[in-house]
Amino acid sequence: MSVVGGVGLLVVNSLLHLPILGFVVSGALVVVGLGALFGRAKTDKLAGGVALLAGAAGLSTVLYKVPIIGALAGFASFVIGAGAVVLLGIGGWNIYKFVKGLRSRA
Repeated sequence: MSVVGGVGLLVVNSLLHLPILGFVVSGALVVVGLGALFGRAKTDKLAGGVALLAGAAGLSTVLYKVPIIGALAGFASFVIGAGAVVLLGIGGWNIYKFVKGLRSRA
């Protein structure tokens, strides 16, 4: 799942640089995040918070022409990209441990 999440973040980060699509993707993340924050399960609230933060970072990336928000746009894009790399690394490590565990059982 971490690998899929990392690839998903890379795709979202690249989509944020398209003007109209960036607003749609970021807005959808904010709406989904707000909806999940009001869920009952603790995992729903955590996932909602992550989606809300990703949406907010995406909106700051899309609104880079606004003077105050523009300074945050590069940082937000970097954070999303770094999160993608971390998720890919965690996913790769988990795949490695899974394959290693399969070989030790055989």
